[in-house]
Amino acid sequence: MVNSTHAAQNADSDRVLHVELPARPRKAPRQARSIALVAALRQTGRQILEKEGRDALTALRLAETAGVAISSIYEYFPTMEALIAVIFDDFRAERRAALLAGIAALPPDATLFDGILLTLRVGLAVHQKEMRFDPAYSVRATHFDELVRLDMVKTKQLWCAVATPALMKRFASEIRVQNLEQAEFLVFQTLLALPRAMVLERPAYLVDPDTPVLIARMVHALLTGAACAGCRSEAGTAV
Repeated sequence: MVNSTHAAQNADSDRVLHVELPARPRKAPRQARSIALVAALRQTGRQILEKEGRDALTALRLAETAGVAISSIYEYFPTMEALIAVIFDDFRAERRAALLAGIAALPPDATLFDGILLTLRVGLAVHQKEMRFDPAYSVRATHFDELVRLDMVKTKQLWCAVATPALMKRFASEIRVQNLEQAEFLVFQTLLALPRAMVLERPAYLVDPDTPVLIARMVHALLTGAACAGCRSEAGTAV
């Protein structure tokens, strides 16, 4: 995180909440050469994280591996956390695209429960990997994201439902709710907020195989109004 704060005024009181802003790049590259440089730094930084872990990702190591000057790194990334933030963004975008493709590729006999379970497993895996990459940064960034979601901090960052509408469209014949807009909102907030709560309070739940099954059963019941007969075998010990 950068050493700056964001002050958010609570509408119901005179108290001011001081929040540390997530680390971000110093500026965006504009010319072809600088775009290629930043892309190389992102790729190299991610390779170091995946192969050797957070402690190995230093400005010196990044410069040596990518073959660039340290000054070129700091021109765009004032800290290694600023680079990690972008690496996380890249990884999330990749997994979102893969999830949408995965939902579309489910076999014809797949059920709504199958789609929900796939969505949860992909989403939880993203948080697991980010916690492995940099647990301290992941917790701080997740805390900030939750403050934004709760409208306690104003930011330009917005989240949009991607998997939820894809699921509801693919399995529309199984959904039994009167208010589709309300159901989509509730499902989206569940899929967004519960994994974040695990990051902040119960990180062990992220890797517990029962976790996605338990949440999937809850979401399935929300959309269908009843427990699914086919999800009992998936639940295993999750009862």
